[in-house]
Amino acid sequence: MQPGLNYLNNHSKFIPCFIKKNGRLLTTGIFLVLICLKPLTAGHLKEITTYYIRFDLKSSSQRITDGKLTMVPAHEEFRAANFSYFPISGIIPALPQEMAQIIETKAKQNAFIQLLEQKGLKSVKTLNYDTIISYEGCVRMPVALFISPYDDKNKGFPYTARILFSPLSFPDQWESLRRRFKIKKLFGNFFLFFQ
Repeated sequence: MQPGLNYLNNHSKFIPCFIKKNGRLLTTGIFLVLICLKPLTAGHLKEITTYYIRFDLKSSSQRITDGKLTMVPAHEEFRAANFSYFPISGIIPALPQEMAQIIETKAKQNAFIQLLEQKGLKSVKTLNYDTIISYEGCVRMPVALFISPYDDKNKGFPYTARILFSPLSFPDQWESLRRRFKIKKLFGNFFLFFQ
């Protein structure tokens, strides 16, 4: 008997006997891994093209403390919003030797934030001295992004983006918006009754 099989027979309690006797541990392991991977490769995966985006700008005592950009994949049934192309341009402050992928990511984030601040739905929440201003919308990918070479005068990379955008409230707001719409409709019908 081979020394490797002797070790398996003596020290492994959870391996079935037919695997131990035939010495097919490696073959069985590979087979099990292939079985587990089959559901991952079965069928083609759809690429997500529409995202809800929100930029939350937090301030405390009239000073900006935090800004957070959130992107969430959009569901199929809510993709019928009115989309339009919007051009956005700006400069990404960076060093000339910075990696192209990092500059591209920063340019997209900056373009989304600018677009939300200019064209997105705006909501304000205030509690004591803390304020959160939220800008919301929906974008479709891919984003047409052109990044120019490094500009010494502005110490950054100028960019231009063309984004397909729709001002739309974030999915977590839909239930409250639906309730508000129903209440508004009920009051409207109530006042029409007395006219």
